[in-house]
Order: sequence, then structure tokens, then C-alpha cells
Amino acid sequence: MPLAEKTAAVILAAGFSSRMDAFKPLMRIGGRRVLDRVVDLYCQAGIADIRVVAGHRSGEIRAALDGRTITMVDNPHYADGMYSSVVAGVKALPPGIGAFFVHPVDIPLVRPHTLNRLLDAADTNPPPVVYPVFDGRRGHPPLICKEIESAIVDHDGQGGLRALLNRFDADAREVPVADEGILLDLDTQSDYQGLVARLEPGNLLTEAECRTLMRDVQGLPAAIVDHCRQVARVSRTLAETVNTRGGNLDIGLIDAAARVHDVARLEKNHALAGARLLEAMGFADMAAVVAVHMEIHVKPEDRLDEAQIVHLADKLVAGRTVVDLSRRFDAKIEKYGHDPNAAKAIARRRQAALDIQAKVERAAGRSISQLLAPFDENAGNPGTDTPCKTS
Repeated sequence: MPLAEKTAAVILAAGFSSRMDAFKPLMRIGGRRVLDRVVDLYCQAGIADIRVVAGHRSGEIRAALDGRTITMVDNPHYADGMYSSVVAGVKALPPGIGAFFVHPVDIPLVRPHTLNRLLDAADTNPPPVVYPVFDGRRGHPPLICKEIESAIVDHDGQGGLRALLNRFDADAREVPVADEGILLDLDTQSDYQGLVARLEPGNLLTEAECRTLMRDVQGLPAAIVDHCRQVARVSRTLAETVNTRGGNLDIGLIDAAARVHDVARLEKNHALAGARLLEAMGFADMAAVVAVHMEIHVKPEDRLDEAQIVHLADKLVAGRTVVDLSRRFDAKIEKYGHDPNAAKAIARRRQAALDIQAKVERAAGRSISQLLAPFDENAGNPGTDTPCKTS
């Protein structure tokens, strides 16, 4: 039986929201209530047993969940603090549960793929606790083995859940995730404004999440990560120039997709493998761009779009060095041209890149050499994201 089928979620929504001038579970972010966001997260991850612990304004919580297959757990001791809600939720778990998430309702931007990674990490030989980790920092929700349920119930509450779980650190497991949402809580109005702003660009990985996905989750060599960052710089330069002359390219999508276009570089047919990975993570728009960064079919009359920009930028960057298309494809012919099939594929890709380059030049009103003048193949620090100075 997959672990998800015997895993529960304990969502803590019993607090006073004392630092917020509103009741946090019922606040709206991106048009949805915070409580609904967290509940839906577990539904999307395939967790059927979802228990919401309520206390303060429990009637409103119950009304908000009316019609949903969610189990309400009343915590009459909610005034004693969050740990009392943890205990109430754990005590309410049925016997068949093998593990459970504990999720404060005020951490509403965790993504489903994070839960899936935690479940995968615990599916065989589960440790007492599995933590999601972003950029070296543990976040929420931990996935807790049912075997330490009694330790949670017996704990006196000193130091909260963290202090109790620290007892099991020697055997705990940390799982890197490309999800900064595990660290973002909703305590103040400033936090609220930050979370709202975070959703404005749409469903995209942030710069930090792209870096974590490439480096920590996928474990890619620095050379591949640096190449992707340089492709992102070139992509942004091209797209921003086109947009200044009336274009309508999505700069955020271009930047995010370019940063991870080689996310599956070590796999066979890495463009499609990377697209499948991003699709599974829930980033369909990024996946569509990544899928065609190696091979793209465009007609001269097709609108210049985000996928074409990233495709061209990838062909204009060899390693971290910005090169012209002739140099890039001449090197390919020299290396693989002895194979007729490879030579045919290289010629096809060269022509597609030249067609896109011509479209970019028309849209930008400048030659590609002028557009790439800010880049110098001998300058630039791979550890920064500032554009490279060129001759």
C-alpha cells in the first residue's frame, strides 16, 4: 500500500491570530481562503484523512469546511498554545494511520510536490521524522511516523513540537525541496503582503527555488547550473528589448524556464525528461518551454513567444560563453558531422535558431550582435546574476 494511503494530515487552526488584525484561517490570498489552500494541498497530494484542529472561532472554521470530507477536531485547551492542538490532533488519529503531517494553517504556500517528495523519502524504512529543507533550513510540514505518537502525547509541551522532535534527530531524514513556501508563515500584515506579492507573477519557481532545484534536489554540477543562469541572462536581455518595442513576452516565465532548462541534463532526452519533471511538480508553463529548448519547430509567421526566446538563448550560450550561431553550430558540425543523421539534425536546428534570431532582430529593431554587446565571454562572475560586461 502506498504510504499516502495510510498517511493523515493534522492542520492546526485553533489559535487566536493575536499578531494579525484578522483571523488567519479565513483570510484570503490569491482569491482563496488560507484554510482552503492548506486543505486543498493535501487533497492534491492524495491524502484522504485530513483533520483540522479548531478552537478559537471554531464555529466559523466548521462553517468554512461545511460540505467537505474533512474531520473536525475540537481542542478545548487551545488557549494553552499550539502544542495542545498538536496533541488533540494526534489523539484523534485512527489506528490504521502509519504517518502524519503536522501543518500550522498559517503556512499556506507549501506546494503538493513537496509532500510527494517527503512521502517518497519515507516510503521504505520510514524514519521517525522527515523534514522538508529549503536552502539548508528545515520547514513545515514535518512528516511524523506514528511510532512516536505516544511520545508526542506524553510530552509536557515545553519547547513545543520542535523540542519533542529534536529527541529523534539522530534518525531523522532531511529532504531538499524546491519550495520556499515551507519557510513562509503568516504572522503579521507585513507577512500577508509578502505572500500576496509572491503569488502575483503566477505559478513559477522563484530564482532561489530554481537554484535549489538544480543544485540540491537534482544535484547537478556547477557548470550546468552556471550555463542555465547565463542562458537566463541572455533570455532576459532579448525579451526585455523586444518588450520595449511593443512585445508582450512573459519575462518571469522566460527567466524561470531558462534557469532550469537543463534540469534533467544528466538523463537521456533531457529536454523531455525535464519537462516531465516540471509537469509533475505542477509547473506546466515552464515545462512547455523546457520541452522545446533542444528541438523546436516554428514558422516565420508564428508569433515570437517565450519558448523561442529560451531556445535561441540556449543556442547563443556555450557553457557560460556567449557565442554567435555560426560558431556554435560549426563546432557541432566539426564534432558530429561525420554522422549523416547527426549532421541533418544539426542543420535543422541551425535553421530554426536562425529563423528565431531573425524574428528577434525584427522585433527588437537591432542586430543580435548589438543585443548581446553587454556580454563578454571573458568576464562575469558565475556566482552572481549581474549581467556580464563586454567588449
